[in-house]
Amino acid sequence: HGALRRRRRHPVGAGRCDDMERATLKDIAAKAKVSITAVSRALNGYDDIGEETRNRIIEIARELNYQPNFAARSLVTQRSGVMGLFVLGRVKGEGFSHPFSGQIITGILDELTSSEYDLMVFSATRPPAEGEPSYLDLCRRRSVEGAFFMGLRLDDPWLPSLKSSSFPIAVLDMALMGRNTHSIGIDNVAGAYDAVRHLADLGHSRIGFINGYSEAMVSHERLQGYKAALLDRGLEYDPSLVALGDFTSEGAERALRELMQCADGVTAVFCASDLMATGAMKAASDMGLAIPRDLSIVGFDDIDLASVTNPPLTTVSQPRYELGETAGRVLVDACSGLKPPSRVLLKATLVVRGTTCPPCSGR
Repeated sequence: HGALRRRRRHPVGAGRCDDMERATLKDIAAKAKVSITAVSRALNGYDDIGEETRNRIIEIARELNYQPNFAARSLVTQRSGVMGLFVLGRVKGEGFSHPFSGQIITGILDELTSSEYDLMVFSATRPPAEGEPSYLDLCRRRSVEGAFFMGLRLDDPWLPSLKSSSFPIAVLDMALMGRNTHSIGIDNVAGAYDAVRHLADLGHSRIGFINGYSEAMVSHERLQGYKAALLDRGLEYDPSLVALGDFTSEGAERALRELMQCADGVTAVFCASDLMATGAMKAASDMGLAIPRDLSIVGFDDIDLASVTNPPLTTVSQPRYELGETAGRVLVDACSGLKPPSRVLLKATLVVRGTTCPPCSGR
């Protein structure tokens, strides 16, 4: 595992620090002619130190190139100032490279930065190899105060241990209940409902659905929204109109071909991710279908690619940065002894672009 680090902000300057001649609180106290306790309280912003004394201490700290020793501080406070992050891809290389993950992680980092936390990134195989330490064991070895989890699957063998974690964890896109677990996600049911209702209101009655994979909780939630919208618009749910695309472009290409060959009269398809929607668009083009005249397509996520496809993709937009920022805030609050909510759902918004229109009368 590696670590994403950033400079901490401190009231003293960040001049060059020579580890062989590291200035200490004692050095500052001797030059300022005050106690070591006074120096510590001045540098940490306590208000019981006079302004003149505080300014003198800070100026001396700058002169001596003083750099706080966080390892020593953590021994005293029993807090490491570090959070853990697990990005669990289905295959090697997936995770940070996925177009959906980047803005979420940026939101987490920005929130942690403002709260003076560092972020340590863990690598973990899935499913775990025999004898491999659990996620929580890895966290304990590195003394993290809390941990974020992205990409957890319903069949993950470590889920029971996460539910009983002794320290705070934040899980994205999975409702995980436990004393110290906090789940942050999107209202997937409502987002999928809006997508399918949009297609039904355009006049489509045979609406296919390319879902992700069965081990993802979001797949179950988006299927629920798909079914609810059909029911509300008086359309029958037909299992033959549902296929799995594994949340990949290639998987969706295969799934669309299967749908169009095996199900009659399909004029629209809702895809549970934008990557799958791009795969469906490619397959439709290869089959000689014009989008949206012959086939309307809706995605989910609103990744950057969605606005530059040809035609631009109608999709359900997730506030990815806000999702990460909210997860960061919840975990910081939990580690600070506050009582943040155990479940936070953000709203997804339908963005109508060029891949949807009423069905062609000839189909």
